[in-house]
Order: sequence, then C-alpha cells, then structure tokens
Amino acid sequence: MILFLAFVYIFSAFVYFYTNKAGYSFLKYIWKRKNINVYLSTEIFYLILTSLIVFSSNPFNWVVSILMLLHLFGIAWLVASPNSFYQMAEESINLDKEMVENMVVIMFLMYAARILI
Repeated sequence: MILFLAFVYIFSAFVYFYTNKAGYSFLKYIWKRKNINVYLSTEIFYLILTSLIVFSSNPFNWVVSILMLLHLFGIAWLVASPNSFYQMAEESINLDKEMVENMVVIMFLMYAARILI
C-alpha cells in the first residue's frame, strides 16, 4: 500500500512537472478559486489513502501519518480561511522553474531509492 502511495505521488509530481514544462501548469489550474472542488477532491483522496495506510498497517508508520496530518491541515485551512490559503498559493506558485525541476528530480530519486532498497 505504501508503494501505491509512492507511485501516486510520483505520478502527480510528473503531471505537475510536465504540464509546467508544456506551459499549461496543472498546479495553477488546481489552485484557482473556481476549481476549489478539484483541489479538495485531490486532498481528500490523499487523506483517505494515507489514512488507510496509517490505520491498517501493523507498525505505526509515522512518516505517512505526518503526510496524513499535512493533508488534513490543507483541507482545514482551505475550508476555514480560503482568503489566506489563496494568498499563500499566489505567493508560492511563482517559484523559479529551475527550483521546481530540482524538487521533482530529488523527490523521484528519494522514491526510487526507497523502492530499490
């Protein structure tokens, strides 16, 4: 189940990366105010998936539980204070493209190392 979660994160990272390189940016599409349902749907999907891993795995997986709490925090923040959330989104979406590329490559290497070990 953890491998499935890793593949979902890798897939979404590649979607964000390649749409950004193509000039479309799926991330900007999700973070628009009119697409709040798309963003909440993806956050709830990740929350459910991480919750299944945390509550069904025998040893308590604290890394996945931190991810679960971060997704829960994202949902709560958007519902409680949407203006603050979208202000943060506007500030952080204007990241340098090279930094985004480096983050995707580093994340891929981390997941690949975890899968190969």
